[in-house]
Amino acid sequence: MFNYFIKKPILSIGILFFIIFLFQLKKTGYFERRSRVYYAASCTSLTVKLKRVAPKEWKIDCSGHFAERTDTLEVSIELPLIKDPKLTAQSYVYREMANHLLFISQNSPIDNLEKLSWVKISLNYKGNQADGVVKGIALSKMRTLKSQQSLMGYLKSSVSVKDNF
Repeated sequence: MFNYFIKKPILSIGILFFIIFLFQLKKTGYFERRSRVYYAASCTSLTVKLKRVAPKEWKIDCSGHFAERTDTLEVSIELPLIKDPKLTAQSYVYREMANHLLFISQNSPIDNLEKLSWVKISLNYKGNQADGVVKGIALSKMRTLKSQQSLMGYLKSSVSVKDNF
């Protein structure tokens, strides 16, 4: 067997490169992310659904463990520059956070959203960051609100925001 590989050095080099390629995939976590798709968890189903309808700039991922009920949907968004010069950066980011949370609640399966522990949204704007955290059940109830005033009141009471503006 060893003599066969000595006679065919290109084959042995190819096998070595393939093994290195597989170890690189394992090191980057590709196999773990791929196998997570096949587990029945609310966060996984939400990421699959949201990745279909969300803009390409969004980074959507799950963290935590479903069995321990600590599963968290994490959404990270890089915001474009303000088009309206009257808006301050903080009010622009807060408005976009409300719009994105409403988008998530309307485009997610409601039964999976209710079972989710947390939704964390991070908005980046010119080097500044605003993080919002809301429970999944509170976000699922946001879908039923119709008026802007009731939506604003509900967001103030249910979303915890931390920013560095």
